[in-house]
Amino acid sequence: MTSTVRGAAALVLLAVLVSGCGAGDDPAAGGGGGAPATSAAPSATIGPAGESGAFNPTDLAWTQLMIALDQKTLLLTDLTPKQTSDPGVRDLADQVGTGHRGELTGLRDLLRQAGVAESNEHEGHDMPGMVTADDLRALSAATGPAFDQLFVTNMRDHLEQTLQLARAVERSGSEPHIRTLATEIQRTRTAQLDQLAKLEPQGR
Repeated sequence: MTSTVRGAAALVLLAVLVSGCGAGDDPAAGGGGGAPATSAAPSATIGPAGESGAFNPTDLAWTQLMIALDQKTLLLTDLTPKQTSDPGVRDLADQVGTGHRGELTGLRDLLRQAGVAESNEHEGHDMPGMVTADDLRALSAATGPAFDQLFVTNMRDHLEQTLQLARAVERSGSEPHIRTLATEIQRTRTAQLDQLAKLEPQGR
């Protein structure tokens, strides 16, 4: 999938989340089986404007989605030291884990600024870029090179999707702190993807 197509897909995903996925809509699969993805998404700005500006529906949808994506990826990074013997995989997992914990603090702060209580709006959803229960079962059963390949595949999907989502919210969001965080996420994801490419078989 080209970066242009991924970027368009990220914008579509955010638009679907803003409008609210119906009970029969799954944004990851194009329909069927999903619960409402963001029932809190309003049609106008959210929370106090203050110095940080108002949160629009895209800002809120992105913040909630990023929290869900980062939380699931931490399950992968926390599993990695037990399953890999590759120092490069272990190092990247450690970097991503540390970075995501910092991101989650910032994302939760943004929700508080918006006056929105944190809740998992994506519980039970297999969103693009999300480490799923099936993924975790496969990862838990693998060790060594088999685990490393699964790690690379799942981490690439996560990093690429969150990179595109950050670009999308930078274009369509309105809250300055959201846009600043999105810019920083683009920087870190690009660097992490470069590091991940060195773990690919052709990069070794």
